[in-house]
Amino acid sequence: MLPKMASSRLWRARVRGAALAFAAALSTGLLPTAARAASDGKLEETANCVALMQTTADDLARQIKAGDKAREPALRTELKLAGALIARTYLEGLRDGNDAKARLKAAHERQAGWDAERKQSVHQACLKRADAQLASASAPERYAAARFAEVRFKRMLEPR
Repeated sequence: MLPKMASSRLWRARVRGAALAFAAALSTGLLPTAARAASDGKLEETANCVALMQTTADDLARQIKAGDKAREPALRTELKLAGALIARTYLEGLRDGNDAKARLKAAHERQAGWDAERKQSVHQACLKRADAQLASASAPERYAAARFAEVRFKRMLEPR
């Protein structure tokens, strides 16, 4: 029988080894596809939200450019909430810009077949989700969302 200290070290070494193996499996994609499928489903949902919010923001920007300055707060809010979703998705691991763009493009293509009622319903759910994420966000995450909104707001309204 091993002394208590030796068995404690052995146990810690085994736990450390298991943690390293798990991290390696995560990074190399060896985990079961169920976890990945759940993650992909969440990413698809987020892409749907961002695509709908982008469409709404584009419509608001067109109205503002046409002279309806009263729509500016709505545009800022839409962009800030979209920024909250984007920031959270980034922090959760989607850091590949090409993958994000492909998911956004696919979301726009999916939504082309949606009726106005479905778009409105999903958009409302997205606003609630983004608002909740922003409320529970860390200070850096809130800053990233606000910064995204401000930069995007200026870019959308600059004359071309």
